[in-house]
Amino acid sequence: MDNVSPTRYPSPMEKLYYTSPYLKQTACRIEKVLIQEGSTNDKADNGKPDVLVLTDRTVFYPECGGQPGDRGFLGPYEVVDTRKDPSGDSILVVRIGEGQSLPEVGMELPLVLDWEHRYKYMAMHTAQHMLSGMMYTMFGIGTVAVHLGEDYLTIEVDRKEVEPSVVDSLISAANNVIMEGHKVLYHEMSHSDAETLGLRRSIKVEGDVRIVEIEGVDRIACGGVHVASTSEIRLVYCVKHESIRGHERLYFKCGLNAVEHALGSVSLCETLALKFSCPASEVLSKVDSLNDALNDAIHARNNLAKQLAGYRLKDSVSNGIAAFVCSDIDISAFVQASNEMEDLALCVVRPDKDRSLWLIVLKGRYGKVDFNALRTSLLPMIEAKGGGRAPVFQGSSLCKDETLIAGFLDSFGKVVGSFSL
Repeated sequence: MDNVSPTRYPSPMEKLYYTSPYLKQTACRIEKVLIQEGSTNDKADNGKPDVLVLTDRTVFYPECGGQPGDRGFLGPYEVVDTRKDPSGDSILVVRIGEGQSLPEVGMELPLVLDWEHRYKYMAMHTAQHMLSGMMYTMFGIGTVAVHLGEDYLTIEVDRKEVEPSVVDSLISAANNVIMEGHKVLYHEMSHSDAETLGLRRSIKVEGDVRIVEIEGVDRIACGGVHVASTSEIRLVYCVKHESIRGHERLYFKCGLNAVEHALGSVSLCETLALKFSCPASEVLSKVDSLNDALNDAIHARNNLAKQLAGYRLKDSVSNGIAAFVCSDIDISAFVQASNEMEDLALCVVRPDKDRSLWLIVLKGRYGKVDFNALRTSLLPMIEAKGGGRAPVFQGSSLCKDETLIAGFLDSFGKVVGSFSL
C-alpha cells in the first residue's frame, strides 16, 4: 500500500498522531480485542456488536479535551470512533460488517484515517487555541469550556456578557493571525518548568507536560492534534452567542466550514437582492419592511378574528351559556372575545387536522362551576385531555366523530345549566 510507514512494533503503543500528525495511514498489529457484549448503543444494523481493538501503533487520535475521536478503517473493518483508555492508549471502536469475521490478536493490518474528518478538527482545535489565547491577552477573558462540534466551535467564557465590539475586534485580529501564518510548535517539558511559563490555564496533568504554542499568540498545555500553521485555519468568525450557567457561550465557524458558510451566505444575499431588485446593502431594510408589513397583517387578522368570534358568541349565547362547533375561527379569538362578556359559560370545539381542539370559559356567575367536575364527567366523552387556570381551560381530543362531539356540547350545556347559580 502506498504511503504506509515501515512496520515497527514498539511497546507501549506508538502514538504517531503526535510525532507525525499529518500521517494518514500506517501498518499496525492487533494486540487486544474485546467484544462489546450487551452493548445497545454501538450495535450495527446487522445486529453484530462493535468490538474494541488495541493496536501496537496508531495514527488514530482518541476523543479527549473536546476533540472528537478519529474514524476510518482498520484493514477491511470500519472504525467508527476512537476512545482513550486509562493508560492513554487509543482504543479503536470497530464495526463488524455483514459476512466479516472478528479481528484477531496478531493480525497485521493497515490503519487508514478518515482524513477529512481528522483535518477538520485539527484546524478547529487550533482555531480554539488561537481564539481563547487572544481573548485572554487582548481582553482578559478566560475560557471555561470548549466543544468542537460538527457545525460549530463553541467557547464558553468567564463573562456573563461579551460586548459585540469585543467580538468584532477579536475576529478582525484573529483573521490577521490566520493571514500571517503563525507556526504551531510543540514542547515537552517537566511540570515544574511548565508552571513558570505563566499559562492562561492551570495544568491539569501530573508529570511531564506537552505545551502547544502558536508563535506570538498563545501557549497552553494540551494533548490534542493541531495544524502546522494558523494559515490552515483559513477563516474564522462568530455567528451567534447565548447565555448559559451565568457565562457567555460564543459560536464560531472556522476552517472549511467557515468558507462554505460564508460563500453560502453571499449567494443567499445575492439571490435576495435579485428578488427585491435592490443592491445587496439594502436587502436587510427590505426584509425589515416585509416583516413589519407581516406583523401589521397578523395584528389586523387577529382583530378581525376577535370581532368574528364576538359576533358568533352573541348569536349563540343564551342565558350566558354557549356550546358549539366552529371550524373557521381560531380558539384563541374566542378567549379574547370572552373578555367582553361578564357572565359566560362557553364550550367551543374546533376541528384541527387529525384532532379536535376544545375551549371552556367559565366566568362571572359561572365561575362557581367546578371545572374538575366537568373534567371528570364530560372530557372522557370525547377522550379529551387538557386543563388550565380559571376562567380559561383548553386542550385537545383525538375524537373526530360529529355525533360524539355534539353529545359532548349538549351535555356541557345541560350540566352547566343545572347548577344553581
